Amino acid sequence: MTPTRWMTMADPIHGNIRLDRHDETHRLMLDVINSQPFQRLRRIKQMGMAEFVFPGATHSRFVHSLGATHLMMNAIQHFNTTERTRKLLASSYGKSGISLSRLLLLTILIHDIGHTPLSHTLEDILHLRENGLLHDDYWNRKILTENEALQAIWKKYDPALPEAMLNFMGDGAPKHFLAYLVSSQLDMDRLDYLQRDSHYLGVQYGRIEADRIIVNMEIETLTDGSPVVALREEAIPAIEHYLFGRHQAYKMALHSLDKASEALLKKTLERFRWVYENTRASEMTPENPAYKLFLLAQGGKALTTEQFLRMDDCYLWELINTWANEARDPLLRELSCRLLQHEIFKFVDLSKYGCNGPLESVPEVYNALRDHYEARGLCFDFGYDETRVKSKPLYLPPPIREPIWIRTAQGVVDLREVSSLPLVSDPGRGEKYLLFVWDGEARRFLTETLNRHFGGGE
Repeated sequence: MTPTRWMTMADPIHGNIRLDRHDETHRLMLDVINSQPFQRLRRIKQMGMAEFVFPGATHSRFVHSLGATHLMMNAIQHFNTTERTRKLLASSYGKSGISLSRLLLLTILIHDIGHTPLSHTLEDILHLRENGLLHDDYWNRKILTENEALQAIWKKYDPALPEAMLNFMGDGAPKHFLAYLVSSQLDMDRLDYLQRDSHYLGVQYGRIEADRIIVNMEIETLTDGSPVVALREEAIPAIEHYLFGRHQAYKMALHSLDKASEALLKKTLERFRWVYENTRASEMTPENPAYKLFLLAQGGKALTTEQFLRMDDCYLWELINTWANEARDPLLRELSCRLLQHEIFKFVDLSKYGCNGPLESVPEVYNALRDHYEARGLCFDFGYDETRVKSKPLYLPPPIREPIWIRTAQGVVDLREVSSLPLVSDPGRGEKYLLFVWDGEARRFLTETLNRHFGGGE
């Protein structure tokens, strides 16, 4: 049976997402979508532990990647309406022979292919940034260049594809100016996830005008001759709305209960690692189902690409379920049970007492809390955590990030020069310092102790 020309995927955010089997780039994209590394993204939640607070937040990196690709197709369609930009997108990237439009579509499609289970949550808990193991750097490169299924696809279409994609995004070569449509302060990635995350969280902040932003994009030249993607002035209200929506999105992502659930997961994984490093080291062999997670927690570079690709949310939660029912270590079993039963840590906002932590800087309170844990037979090291929660600025000026460029009658300028919003805000405003404790009794004790020490507070 001959397949129909169009592959159509229904999406609650963008309607129908369509790929044309008669188009070679679209066939290449379909082959990538149907590959094991990309299908794995179905089993990685976009928002990590957010469903512990927002029950609808169960959408995946898979559907987000498709949505971002759909928006990139819209952007390319918009640029193709003028001859100059159409010729630009059809031109080759350097000496690769690969068109810029193909690279735009492929790089946005695979931009999340290297995510760990639970997305950024596990990256943060295991300190992968500090270890040089972030998804968009280390794991993306390894998967694109080492996975056998993807290597077969590149061989079928063009063996130069993986290095061209990586260089296009700035890995091994200067980042191409069009790559800012994939990753920047205003890109197709953000335009999708703001709408998608707000939809599944059940909030309104992500109702941005993505189409208005896209159709106002143009290729312009700065005074130094550098080409950039700029937006016409009439798009400024939509951009400001987008920036405010993104600002609100980060507030939701930093919800105190979400951070409390992440703290519980963090302590569970720390206990898992402690158990196998201190009491059961001989059992941590490649045959142990937890071996891959153990390697990742120890730094990760000992993991092979295929071992990494066998880890997803299902893998992690199956381990937690096993620990909850079979772990010989009582504390690992209890922490795992609490995760499965949604018995997350309780939190106290220390900043309400005029203190921005750490709690150890207030030894009278810190030591009293440790004594409280000890008197109750609780383990302080694996039942207490703290974190600083910082609000995200509306806008990051150069040289921190590339500006959002606006085309005006006087030339191309940084958005800050024409926006009516206070884009540069106090970085400390809205900051919280959260303390996470074992249960309600520990929180009551901590609150009472803080009140006595500071003379008020909550």
